[in-house]
Amino acid sequence: MKLRTDDVSVRTLGTETIVLSLRTSQYFMVRGIGTRLLELLAADVEVADLVRSVVAEYEVDEATAARDIGTFVENLHAVELLH
Repeated sequence: MKLRTDDVSVRTLGTETIVLSLRTSQYFMVRGIGTRLLELLAADVEVADLVRSVVAEYEVDEATAARDIGTFVENLHAVELLH
């Protein structure tokens, strides 16, 4: 899966990242690990890759990371921000 780039604009301002869907005119704001996940989703990655990266970079166990990342990815799919 990969973050859409053809009709999505992503800008980081300080500690917040704003994602704008040009197709739906909806915008979303993420912070912290969410910003890092969007950076990782710029490449074609699998959820397991995201989990490994987050566990290595942050103080979080694998089960918690997998659960939270799964929810984050589901939400991005629901608003059609991922390919």
